[in-house]
This record gives sequence, C-alpha cells and structure tokens, in this order.
Amino acid sequence: MRIYYKTFGCRVNQIETESLSEKFSFLGVQTEDELKNCDMVFINSCAVTHKAERDVLALVKKAAYIGKKIAITGCYASLFPQEIIKIDPHAILIPNPQKHMAASILFNAKSDDNFFSVKGSCKRTRAFVKVQDGCNLKCSYCIVPYARSQINSKPLRIAIEEISNLVSSGFKEITISGTRLGCYKCPETGYGLKELLEALFALSGDFRLRLSSIEPMEIDEKIISVCKEAKDKFCDHFHISVQHLSDRVLKEMRRPYNFKFIKERVEIIRKYFPMAGIFADVISSFPSENEEDFSIMLDRLKELSFSGLHAFSYSPRPFTPAASMPQIPQKEKEIRSAEVKKIDVFLRAKFAFSMRNKTLRVLSLRKKDENMVSLSSNFLKVLISKNTEKNKFYNVKIAGCSADFLYGEI
Repeated sequence: MRIYYKTFGCRVNQIETESLSEKFSFLGVQTEDELKNCDMVFINSCAVTHKAERDVLALVKKAAYIGKKIAITGCYASLFPQEIIKIDPHAILIPNPQKHMAASILFNAKSDDNFFSVKGSCKRTRAFVKVQDGCNLKCSYCIVPYARSQINSKPLRIAIEEISNLVSSGFKEITISGTRLGCYKCPETGYGLKELLEALFALSGDFRLRLSSIEPMEIDEKIISVCKEAKDKFCDHFHISVQHLSDRVLKEMRRPYNFKFIKERVEIIRKYFPMAGIFADVISSFPSENEEDFSIMLDRLKELSFSGLHAFSYSPRPFTPAASMPQIPQKEKEIRSAEVKKIDVFLRAKFAFSMRNKTLRVLSLRKKDENMVSLSSNFLKVLISKNTEKNKFYNVKIAGCSADFLYGEI
C-alpha cells in the first residue's frame, strides 16, 4: 500500500505522523509523495484556527473527489467528525485518544502505546521527540483542551532510551516537544522537566537538545540553570507562548500571568544566555482588545526585544468563551495583523544584526548553491562554506547578514 501523508498544525502532530509512518513502513507500507498516485490519504488534522480547519476540509474534499481512501485523525477529526462524514461517509475516523492504535485500526497490526517514539528513519538531520501530551488550561480562546484534555507524559526511561538511540544513529540535534512541555511529569518516578533534562544532558555523545514551545509560568531559574550547565548540549533558543502583553487582555484570555511576570522570565533567560534566541507566540485582535491594548502590546514587544514572533490573528473557535464575545471587524483584524508582522520583521532583523562579529556554534544541514545551510544554537540560519560536511558542528564567526541568512566564517 502507498500512503500520502499530510499533517496540519503543531510540532506534536508532526512527530505523531512521523512515528506512525515509521510503524506503517515496518508493515510494508510505502510513502507516496503525490496525492494522485496513493492508495490512501492519511491526514493528521488541526482545529486551532479557522484557516487550519478550512485547509483540512479542502484536502478531504479533494481526496474524496478523486476517489481516494481517507484515514483522518487529529484535533479536527476528534471534535468535528460529522463534518468529515458529510464529505466522505466512508472516511476512517481515528480520534486523538486512539491515534496510537492507528496500525491496528488500519492494518489489523499490533499497536503499542509507546507515546509515539521515533527511530529517525525519515532521513532528516534533526530529530523531534514527543515527551508530553495534553493541556487543561482552558484559556478562553483555545480549542486545544477540548481535543487534547488528558495530560500524559512519556516515562523518563523510555525518553532516555529513545534519545540515546537517536544519538547513536547519528542525530546531532533533538528537539524535545509536548503540547504543554513544562507539564512533563514522569508517570513512574514523578520527575519533572528539570530532571528529564538533567538525565538527557548526562547522555554521552556529540549532540545538543532544543526545547519546543513552553509556557511562561513553566520557565524558572532552576530549569534555566540546568540548561546552562549543559553547555554545548543545550540550544539557547526559547519559544514562549506569550499570547499578549496587555494585562487586561491576558486576564480575559484566562492566562495565569501578567506582563511583569513575562518580563521577569525573559530577564532570567538573558541572565544565563545573553545571546539567546527568544521567540514568542502572540495573538492580535482578541475580541476585547481595544486600541490601547494593541498599542501596549506593540510597545512591549519592542521593549522585551524578542528575537522574532509567531503571530496569529484571533480566530473564533467553537466551544470557547471568546467565540461568543463581540468580534473585531475583519478589516481591523487585518490592519492589526499587518502591524504585528512589521514588528516581527524588525525584531528578526535586529536580532540577526546583533550577531555580527560574534561566534556561533552551528549544525550543518544541507547544501544550497555555493554554500552549506547551517542552524545556530539560538535558531538562526547561517550560510557557511560548501566545503564542509553535512551533519557536523562548526564554530562560526558571523561576518554579515541578509534578510534570510547570516554569513559565517569557520
């Protein structure tokens, strides 16, 4: 059988798809890159935004129209199965709680609940490992807790074994991921993220670890100091789920912190990692966001001098309290979104420019024309000489930068 895989949404979804495709391949299933040539379309869906929902349904319609067998899992399939059945009554629906059983459901093969471990057969230079799933924060704008409400964590011993095997297989960089990573708690020992990181940093080998997105209230000095002690085994890159910087809007979003708290977290990070890449998720046009709130957010984004933004325009989601609030007109949403994106461009350029004449440790990824694309520990793309080996670490002095890359000399 040939399967065309399509993943929408978060890094956790991407890891789950990779894990399942590996398991399917052990059963003899082949990956097909062209939709028209496959025997089955496997969709891992997302429901976080209206756009994600629209894109999922568009693919379902397209696959159904050309007569493809459809298997669909993920958040949208879990929350709105009836919308998929309307398009294709024969679609195989696999809700999130049963996702790990996909091999059994589709191929009558043994399914083991190993928390979507990966072996790294995808031929990438960097590996991504899921250690936590689920969120119960119930923020007023977010649909995720309705689709992934159960909080689970991968046992520490399994996480150590999985990452040790990836390192032995030649992976030089591994990103630790979770729906709410800071909630990690080993079900066997009770150890949290700090202890998990300590155990992983103690592994032998030439590798480094990167964290996926993390909540502000789950960053503390103990975790940051553990990361600092790891030296080159830790990437000084933080992606913080900030969402807003107006205290009034944060309160209505039901976020459990204020601007002062976020500023303190950023200062802690910079105390230990002066050149850290600190990126933030932000949402503009939340229903109650007035012009003053929006202006406050823009000013504070500059004040905190983030390295870049993952910017969203608020999208009403079913089941959530914010969806029933009076909404900001679409035209105004677009204006505000454009303003945030301008700030993003400014912050990324400022961060890149600040690296001139500094030395960064980079991992070489792939050739590009006359150069090799590499990734710095603080999450910047650096072009180095093509006369370098792929999947190797290099210390690079930054000579200059453009809109897309830094330029470095080994």
